[in-house]
Amino acid sequence: MLKADRKSRRRSFAPISDKYLGAREKRIDIPMVDNEVFRKTLIARIEAVTLKIIEQISAGRSPRISYVGGRNAEESQETAQPGRSVDSQQDMEYLDESPVEERDARQADENSGRTSVDFAARRSRDKFVLMTMLMAEVHRLLLTNATRTRRSFYYDLKSQMTESLAPNQRYVDRALNDVANLLECAPWDLRLLATAKGLAAGNMSITLTDGHVIDCTIPGGALIPQIASNVASIRAKAKFVLVVEKDATFQKLLEENCPRALNCILLTGKGYPDTATRMLLKLLSDKMDLPVYIVADADPFGVDIVLIYRFGSMALCRENENLTCPNARWLGIFPTELIALGAKTVPLSEADLAKLRSIEARAYVNEAISKQLSVLRKGKAEIEAVSTLSTNFLTATYLPYKIDGLDYI
Repeated sequence: MLKADRKSRRRSFAPISDKYLGAREKRIDIPMVDNEVFRKTLIARIEAVTLKIIEQISAGRSPRISYVGGRNAEESQETAQPGRSVDSQQDMEYLDESPVEERDARQADENSGRTSVDFAARRSRDKFVLMTMLMAEVHRLLLTNATRTRRSFYYDLKSQMTESLAPNQRYVDRALNDVANLLECAPWDLRLLATAKGLAAGNMSITLTDGHVIDCTIPGGALIPQIASNVASIRAKAKFVLVVEKDATFQKLLEENCPRALNCILLTGKGYPDTATRMLLKLLSDKMDLPVYIVADADPFGVDIVLIYRFGSMALCRENENLTCPNARWLGIFPTELIALGAKTVPLSEADLAKLRSIEARAYVNEAISKQLSVLRKGKAEIEAVSTLSTNFLTATYLPYKIDGLDYI
């Protein structure tokens, strides 16, 4: 592990190794797909669900909808950390999991794996109404071949009649995932898109289907667009991709000129990543064959974000094949490094401990990850506790040392 004492922090840093200089430019073209048949299929599926609901009501029964692949309260004990700092006002919109008290009361048949939402059940009534309203909006968008942001739909619900359906944005996001499960499609096929959130920086350009080119060399980084239906090609010239958890770290690395110094593409999902950020990362890893390294806070939520990039999330388990980056490597900040680095740690909160227990119970957690989780119980620290050890510490010392030494999980 990397060690840094006071003397080493005061001395000047050695120049970046020549191995980070020069890279072959790579380009991938994303083929245009004729979605007309699929669009009509989704319209037909929504109309079939609607007809079934009408038939149930006409027969004097309380309407209910059921589907395979839903997530119920027993399947996930993930919680949002109260008071956790976020990098944008929309960060909570993209949390893959939700607090226990906000989960709907869907009944799941453990043998069939089906999830039901019944209008007759008091606790699932709002969920039923919200899902039907979403299907109505998706039906309109599909008929008109248009798109809309989830955020704008959420604000349309802020009326006296519908405000209780979605106390916050997460209700809309989760309900849309459920509608996607019901219609057997991906959430991004439903034309209600998440607001652009992730950032990319470095020698890369993204060409959209309308011909517009997004230049990722601009100051502050460029917003990552919706990949599934909006991108025609990607050009990149880099040695690897570096993903950082937070926007604050992303901006600090830009100040250190990290993309140029280490010849890398720099990405951030600003906390829990949206699907566009995860899709772009997967393309850079799979199609451009670029190594991927992830740096996050040495706390349970930072570890969780690393694992979502690498193994996927419960909320989008049906789509993990299109979103996960299994070749990504956790570069740090490791809990086992904190003492050696002289980083100040603080005790874990109850939310931290709940998240830690959830991670420890996952089947994919190996011995190396378990070791870090065990040490993490003694105390946590943010990236800033390490990045401020000295000028340009991350770019000039920490990142090259870790990558060159293959010190990652």
